[in-house]
Amino acid sequence: MEIEAGAPVPTFGRNLAAFSDIRFVPRTGLAFPSRELATTLLGHRIAFPLLVAPTGNIRVLHRDAELGAARAAGAAGTIYCVSAFMGHPIEDVVAATPGPVFFQLYFVGGRANAEAMIHRAARAGCAGLILTLDTTGATQAERGVQDRAFLPSSKDLRSAVRFLPQALRRPAWLLDFMRDGMVVDAPMALSQDGRPMSFSDAFTRMAADMPLVWEDIKWIRELWSGPLIVKGLLSPEDARRAVAEGAAALVVSNHGGHLLPGTLPSLHALPRILDAVGHEVEVMLDSGVRRGADVVKALALGARAVLIGRGYLWAHAAAGEAGVRRILDVFRTGIDQTLALIGCPSVADLNESFIDFPASWREPRTAGTAPGLDSRSR
Repeated sequence: MEIEAGAPVPTFGRNLAAFSDIRFVPRTGLAFPSRELATTLLGHRIAFPLLVAPTGNIRVLHRDAELGAARAAGAAGTIYCVSAFMGHPIEDVVAATPGPVFFQLYFVGGRANAEAMIHRAARAGCAGLILTLDTTGATQAERGVQDRAFLPSSKDLRSAVRFLPQALRRPAWLLDFMRDGMVVDAPMALSQDGRPMSFSDAFTRMAADMPLVWEDIKWIRELWSGPLIVKGLLSPEDARRAVAEGAAALVVSNHGGHLLPGTLPSLHALPRILDAVGHEVEVMLDSGVRRGADVVKALALGARAVLIGRGYLWAHAAAGEAGVRRILDVFRTGIDQTLALIGCPSVADLNESFIDFPASWREPRTAGTAPGLDSRSR
């Protein structure tokens, strides 16, 4: 990655570099004919400690969308996490997989619509609710618009003109998108007349509405009886607050590194958060995970499991469900081979003795309260 002199290294680049800062310390003279990759997460037995992260608007990548990703996750024996910005009804997504589905809630249309989404997810059989706290709604991706691919989020002349140059370079994709009905609606985000919003309208509403804040969690707990997963944490103080508010699990995350420039890499934040609350809840990690060895490093630091977003999206865009199945198998094989090479018989036996990482990741910070943290309410 080429960086201009004096320019900050993009956060997504620091996420990747963080994994390079960890070095394995293999145990030698040991041989295990097979390694145990299975673990439990929130009471669910999964075949290996990797989840498919919630990502929105993926039906424009491939018509399989959430249905294909859910089927692939279920076939692999793991959990599928689905975004509120999904392209298929939640009922169909849950029915597509024998495995658990976690639903990621965004406030689109305020509390009224959020309450409807929570009840619908519960009726559909979702096994967990993810609350993502690091998205304020009014965000601009770190990379410039000119450097990003454009995904259609509405069916209007402006979108058609903007999207046409990309579409013409991918005629097979364009034909598939048209056969799928050019769907750009988010079934869980409803307008005042009860109709699904377009992704464009839903994102606009999320930016206009108040974002999810701590005071909402008590209200959500009254509506949702299942496990609550709080995602988007980087500070031990926020981790402790999440546990106090009733979280059963946390996801240490900087949203893939594409929201706020200069954010701490998720992997750097993991040790301090584990020291703060790791004995009370299950702690997961996302952002920057690209291979099975990365998963093993996060687990050795103490994470219960990791989530992948980009790691499966590229495969999904290329080959739909088959691509997701393949990439999950690549990750599983990578985890298994790494365990063999470092002399560890199972993911349960991983610990810090298998790795070396910078001591600064665990240096104490000065605790404090963010301005307005306890005073903001709806």
